[in-house]
Amino acid sequence: MRGKALDAAFRRRLFRGEDGQRTRQQYLDATWEGISETAAYREIGEWPLAKATTDAFERPAPDSHVRALVDVAKQGHEAVAHWYAELRRHGQQAGHRVTAEVVTNLAGFLLKGTEPERLEALFVPRQLPPARPRKPTPDETARAEREAGEPVIGTVVAHGQDHPVDSFPNLGMSANGTGPGTGPAGETGRWVLSVDHVARLSAWILDGASKAGISPERAADLLVEALTDDTLQHWIGTRAWT
Repeated sequence: MRGKALDAAFRRRLFRGEDGQRTRQQYLDATWEGISETAAYREIGEWPLAKATTDAFERPAPDSHVRALVDVAKQGHEAVAHWYAELRRHGQQAGHRVTAEVVTNLAGFLLKGTEPERLEALFVPRQLPPARPRKPTPDETARAEREAGEPVIGTVVAHGQDHPVDSFPNLGMSANGTGPGTGPAGETGRWVLSVDHVARLSAWILDGASKAGISPERAADLLVEALTDDTLQHWIGTRAWT
């Protein structure tokens, strides 16, 4: 309502007052608790969309939601308000909280001139832009091999061996063989994670990432962190002979 009133006052120059000498800021100081001209123009630009979303959803939208949609609303308030109302209803039915970031995801689709195929996808956090091209790290190389279906090869290292032939950098093994993953005393040789293992782990990680609303890469990193924890060795030891 204030945005609509400000729009009329500025557009019809009613802010000048009876003597015609009052400035916009003087009008804002006297009538609207001294808000700035910048804030006043922002509310003037937002009020038509705020009204459209209120009509479509039958409840006022938070200011942060309106501001996330104001740029795309230049293409038509009714269409944007329709999709916003659909998003809010979906959030209510699915038990999801509609945040400003979720509304920003909706705006991203609409700015491209496309409609979201699944509203559920808007609740997934946006991914960061890709980094600049650089030489991949050993972990990234190992991950690429796994995604390509290639076996992951490492060496089981004996306790006390000073110069292991290989290690598991992708699983966090230290270079001197004392980190997580060191094999039982006296055991050396090559060990291969089979393609079947890779496929099963990849499917499990993808499913878990989807349910958690994160990227598969992030889920894989979390799994690696869990695997390199000292408790894994104890967990394996308690189950090895059952």
